[in-house]
Amino acid sequence: MRMRGFVFALFLALPVFLAAQTSPSNDDIFTISVAAPTSPKDVQVRYFLSGDPVVRQSGSIARPDDNQIVVKTGVEGRPARGIRAIVFSPGCQFATISADNLSANSRQADFHCQKLATTPLHGKTDVSGFAGKELQVEALYVCDWAGQFFGVPRLAISPLTLAKTKVEGDGTFAMELPDFTSDPLWTSLSHNATLMFFLVDSATGAQLARLSAPRDVSRRGSLKVASSYPDEITFVVNSQSR
Repeated sequence: MRMRGFVFALFLALPVFLAAQTSPSNDDIFTISVAAPTSPKDVQVRYFLSGDPVVRQSGSIARPDDNQIVVKTGVEGRPARGIRAIVFSPGCQFATISADNLSANSRQADFHCQKLATTPLHGKTDVSGFAGKELQVEALYVCDWAGQFFGVPRLAISPLTLAKTKVEGDGTFAMELPDFTSDPLWTSLSHNATLMFFLVDSATGAQLARLSAPRDVSRRGSLKVASSYPDEITFVVNSQSR
């Protein structure tokens, strides 16, 4: 697909501190104000800049002291025409931002955490290949609906971090996941998503292996998003990092 006039900047987590650089002018930034008690450090943003001619991806600055996330929208002297963003913090509903004409729209938006209910997940996997390691399971949200929201079909973005939990010696683990089915965006947009799980070395944070869910509750090996899960899900160790 031809994508002239568009480029996206995707960040796995914020903040990205650029303290050594000069702050952009007010004409070249978009500010997301984060309402207390949520910290900008806990907020994850995926955004897409539009422009013609092409606007190249830019940096992002989080400012915990003044509860703001600042997105640089001007690059190499070229302003973006518009910005769309998905904003998420674990335990909160999704927020979306659409400002398709930055010259006419406000360059500021607010993020207020609206709490989501949670649903328990109990899992088990074979950890015999990781003797001597303290293990965790990391859960990630795969946002397959991003392309629809950004207006770029089949666009893939980096997943959102949900939670980590300890793996017991027998390979069992438990965590509370957001009940995404109760999010107001679920019916219209956010139902197109899955959950990925990785075994993680607790000491280093390195991902050691991906865990695949059983076929009856999965899509392409990732767990389907649901309001509730079986009493215990047996995950298969799929691949190991080299």
